Amino acid sequence: MNIEELAAFTLQRVTAYDGLAIDAATWTDAHTYHQATQRLHLRALHGWGIISGLRVQPVDPPTRGVIVQPGVALDADGNLIRVPQPVRIALPQPAGGTACVVLRFSETPVDSGSGAPASRVNENFSLLVSEPPLRPTDIEVARVRMAETAAPIVAATSDWAPGPYQIDQRFRRQLREAPIETLTIGQLTLADEATNGQHHQGLVNLVRELRLSAPFLVHYLGEVRIEQAVGQCDLLYFSGAGAPRLTPREGAQLLAFLRGGGILFAEPSTQQELQQKEGGRFAASFQRLLTDLKHELEPIGSEHPLFNARHLFAAPPEGLGGSAPILARDNVFLSPNDYGGCWQGGLPGKPLAREVIRSAMEFGVNIAWHAAVRAAATPAGAVSAPRVAEPVGQS
Repeated sequence: MNIEELAAFTLQRVTAYDGLAIDAATWTDAHTYHQATQRLHLRALHGWGIISGLRVQPVDPPTRGVIVQPGVALDADGNLIRVPQPVRIALPQPAGGTACVVLRFSETPVDSGSGAPASRVNENFSLLVSEPPLRPTDIEVARVRMAETAAPIVAATSDWAPGPYQIDQRFRRQLREAPIETLTIGQLTLADEATNGQHHQGLVNLVRELRLSAPFLVHYLGEVRIEQAVGQCDLLYFSGAGAPRLTPREGAQLLAFLRGGGILFAEPSTQQELQQKEGGRFAASFQRLLTDLKHELEPIGSEHPLFNARHLFAAPPEGLGGSAPILARDNVFLSPNDYGGCWQGGLPGKPLAREVIRSAMEFGVNIAWHAAVRAAATPAGAVSAPRVAEPVGQS
């Protein structure tokens, strides 16, 4: 049913007054109104299809059946469908050669046991096997192309070109999930004023891009001290020139932030290092600082999520500082390439090419997506701040 057909129904609301008889018809009219408005709201604002889950997997060991995982969907009539637990389905050999696993909304009256009409209805689902063409209200979760020779059903070797007896999930109508996750970003400042306030506008531009395109909410805290970031921030951006130094308290809080799952992304400010005539000192000093914190940084390859979390890169893109390898250890990253300078267009009087800015921005989006995935998988309050008695990171 399309939205115009749903909207064509008369929405009749019950108006109460003293002495109104609440009989079965009145009760039904009152609830029908709310059901109709809810269905119209869901269809008009969210469309229809699979909201979350409902992935289809082969049985282990493989047989002529599949398992549909739990999930939620919305059908074309505006009915919300929940599948609360895995469901196993056998796939018979269809006459047409293609077996489609489809999800449908269903209602089941609850037997009162007294012989009286049912006063309750369970909203359920049906998972069944059908052949194309499907009903307009069917939600396809997967299909399998059968061959003449019977074989067990297995996972697709290629999601984009599944073969016979492989689970094909290309025809799923997938809705975008609600942004239930939140990524909190801050710009790290230290007591050492020489490392503070670099690339602020570039980071703001990245946050703006994320708010327009990311499937998660983005909170931007602005400049924060490390003690403010512990337990409150998921991604810390750190940029500066010269040798960054940590007080003993900052060292303790930084360890707490990292052990709690937060991501620290550091890079030099090319403009400031040029002004101070000490190019490369920030990156070298940051490496020594992290070594003091028992985080020995090493280059990462193109298989790391920073290169494919959202946009695909085969190597680090060009930044103001070049295109050197990204160094990392667990959730600490050091980029010598100065992408933050690209996020704000380049150096004063030396604008960058559009493609350089775009690539740097896309790499920044990858950083944020990776941080959001880690944040979603990290329990809140997982670690408390350790005590550090000795100074660290003095370079």
